[in-house]
Amino acid sequence: MPPVHQTTNTLDVLLTRLHESHEVSVYEAIERLVQAGEAVGIDAHNLVRMLDRGITLEELLEFIESQMECSQTAEVSAAERKRAA
Repeated sequence: MPPVHQTTNTLDVLLTRLHESHEVSVYEAIERLVQAGEAVGIDAHNLVRMLDRGITLEELLEFIESQMECSQTAEVSAAERKRAA
């Protein structure tokens, strides 16, 4: 096999693997976003609706984070009330 042909095949393989890993990373990121949303009561359909209405991804992540913090604060408060009772 001539070296040029082998290099082209190697490049094709590398590009294919890079593309595949990028797709996997995107799918994993979406899965984590959906899981985080569901943890605070927002299902995938509502996440998509929020994005369709113009919320940026950064704003969506900040919203989910704030909801998680509120949820954790409420859990801590409930645990403290239970111990005090």
